[in-house]
Amino acid sequence: MSPPPPAGKAAAPVAAGTTAPFRFGELTIGSMRRGMQIGRYVWGIDCAPPYDDVYWTSGVNMRRGSTFDERFAEVMTAAGFDVVGRPGGPDNPDGNRSRARFTVQGDLRDVQLELCHRTNWLTGSSKGSSGTGSVKVEWTVYDARGDGLVHRVVTTGTTARESGVPQGDTMLVEEAFAAAVEALAADAGFRALLSGGSLPSPAAPPSTVFPVAAPAGSGPIPLTPAATPATAPSAPVAAPAQAASSRLLLRGGAGGGTGSGRIASARIPVGRSHGLVIGETDVAGEVQAVLLSPLSGSDPTVTVRPARGVELTGWVVGRDAASGFALVRVPARLPALPVRTATPRISEPVKAVVGGRNKEMGGIIGGLPADEARSGALIQADLGSADLFTAVTQAGDPLFDGSGALIGVAPAAGRSPVTPAGLVEFLAVGPLLDRLGADPVAAVQPSAPSKPGKSRRNSPPDPPWEDEAPDGELLDGDIAPPT
Repeated sequence: MSPPPPAGKAAAPVAAGTTAPFRFGELTIGSMRRGMQIGRYVWGIDCAPPYDDVYWTSGVNMRRGSTFDERFAEVMTAAGFDVVGRPGGPDNPDGNRSRARFTVQGDLRDVQLELCHRTNWLTGSSKGSSGTGSVKVEWTVYDARGDGLVHRVVTTGTTARESGVPQGDTMLVEEAFAAAVEALAADAGFRALLSGGSLPSPAAPPSTVFPVAAPAGSGPIPLTPAATPATAPSAPVAAPAQAASSRLLLRGGAGGGTGSGRIASARIPVGRSHGLVIGETDVAGEVQAVLLSPLSGSDPTVTVRPARGVELTGWVVGRDAASGFALVRVPARLPALPVRTATPRISEPVKAVVGGRNKEMGGIIGGLPADEARSGALIQADLGSADLFTAVTQAGDPLFDGSGALIGVAPAAGRSPVTPAGLVEFLAVGPLLDRLGADPVAAVQPSAPSKPGKSRRNSPPDPPWEDEAPDGELLDGDIAPPT
């Protein structure tokens, strides 16, 4: 058998209470392909036949009764980190996840085993397996407050066992995984992130959203900057420009009304919910649609179904934990709704489509209070027919202004107790997109109403200064009342 791998030098533990709390999401095995060789049983004086190769099947046996979560919590706690929901800790393992500042996800990339069948020479009974094992795990760290992927690193763990034990192959994988967790705990970028919330690279800070220059159809790329030569001078002055370039440049939809057909084509199933196509962005020269959707959890991908029988993988490019909304990038060109980021006015006419029924309800804006709980702004709409039809808003239901531009979406939470009776709450799209890290480059502004009785056929458009009222207010009689 190969000699035992050298034991890595464990890093000094961090001081208790100096790091942000985080939780372990899970160890995924989707990168392991069925049929790939992961090891072999070797020949030796103390090793009994058969000397067969070991192949990866489905990983079901490894998942059944595995202790990966426990080993992760054990190693990280021993290194001084605050692991939320660990067994035996102060948190409930199934709940109280709101205390976690970050979520750590592991992806098993490679397994290498050299095993030995151990038998009792007197009785011939099996004594289990021994040997050496190594695993490679790719770690991704997500900001639980909605800032997306903030750190990625790949670590390797090795282990060896001289005496045979039952299910020795599973034990070697788990022990090697624990060694990979120790390597993650010793990673300088991981320690700096949990200690101060940023990576230790002043010349290239990590992005809060996925870069838009990723290859078409690819997932999140590593955010840890590449090493630069020692002779290269640092450029701290360029840091603000680099941070600004990490935001998503969103091109809004061009014009259009709020007819039920247009809403139906722009309302796409996203995971277990629905999202609104609000624009598009360029990814390596390819135009991809961007959706605004209420999305819970911390998974970097979600299934998008733009048509019956069609499933696409959408990449989460921004999260807002306060409101529960996320931006999802889809490798497809989809019809988008026009978006208005400017602040609306009180008594401005609006239209809402509630309950996913594509039935428009007209009304006016009754209030624009600040929403401290969601760190944004609310739009309180007076929908005269909402009470008549007993309509209840669902998360993500759109609110349009008089020109057909999207100005608000229904929040994921229920109705606020401080909302006046007869008003329906919506989150303002402008502040929401800013918190999600998106910069609309072609937002639709409110259009001025047409003059009553003036024919538009075969006549040039009116100059904008003739249709605009002083101080941006609409005069009585310019438009029909909403009710």
